[in-house]
Amino acid sequence: MDNSQNYVKQIKNAKRGGYTPTIAKDINKHKIQKAQRLIDQWRKLANELRPQMQLDMAYTLEECAQDLDQILRMK
Repeated sequence: MDNSQNYVKQIKNAKRGGYTPTIAKDINKHKIQKAQRLIDQWRKLANELRPQMQLDMAYTLEECAQDLDQILRMK
């Protein structure tokens, strides 16, 4: 309940400042943040797998993280 009231206040204040928030902007920002957390988790897992001699899986995770990172940087 408290979060929804804060969100309503933020939108109201944003409109006063001339910014009109859109749902698409908020959703895209949230998706990018989730993707960045996923990249961090993949890299952390890859670092944990390297000492266990599971190098092929670690390299695959690192490559996926790099590809996703490049896609996010293009936008």
